[in-house]
Amino acid sequence: MIKLAGFEIVRIADTPWQKRVRFDGRESRFAMYNDDLENGLRMSIVEYPLGSVEPRHVHPGTHATTVVKGRALIDGLELKPLDCILGPSHEPHGPLEYPDSCTLFSCFQGSNDHSEVKQLGSERHYRLIQADKLAWEKSESGAGEGKTLVDHGAGRLLLRAVSFAPGATVERHTHPYMRASLIVTGGAVIEGEHFGVWDFLYQRKGVEHGPVHFPDGATLLSVAMR
Repeated sequence: MIKLAGFEIVRIADTPWQKRVRFDGRESRFAMYNDDLENGLRMSIVEYPLGSVEPRHVHPGTHATTVVKGRALIDGLELKPLDCILGPSHEPHGPLEYPDSCTLFSCFQGSNDHSEVKQLGSERHYRLIQADKLAWEKSESGAGEGKTLVDHGAGRLLLRAVSFAPGATVERHTHPYMRASLIVTGGAVIEGEHFGVWDFLYQRKGVEHGPVHFPDGATLLSVAMR
């Protein structure tokens, strides 16, 4: 981890991938960015190999999981990069198919213990969010455009996609709550250091950060615990 300009930064190149054997005996792998005990939120990147299928399942915790590479098939929909799956606590969802392999950014609150189930529940609160169906709006910083992927159904979690044009800069400022960002496309420059795709920026609440420059533009996933 690098501490720079108010950020705690994790480069994906320096982060070990760990093998995970799922409840159905199949393997995937993940890299942990941050286990935020204060906010009860674990943020990681997960990779499913070619042809993987995640059976219909439940878990005690709640997740907002976003495709960052490849595609996922669920409920007759094809989810592409920036599309999101909101999986509520104790509600069956899936199966999920990953025909071409798939990489996802996971924001998980609570227990991650999965159990396979055969049927969906009588009520459906889980959501599939397709980013292309959401309009871009001026971002909070004024330096880019954003769209809200998840703002309810996951407790205090707010998940947004934010796009910055080439040459944009987010000036120095603070937030009243925790913020984290994953670079999905493009790159960022902070105090002369360059960060690229799947690098992760974490900012504690009340800590001043920045500025952040985007010389070639960038798309980020922005996480906040309100």
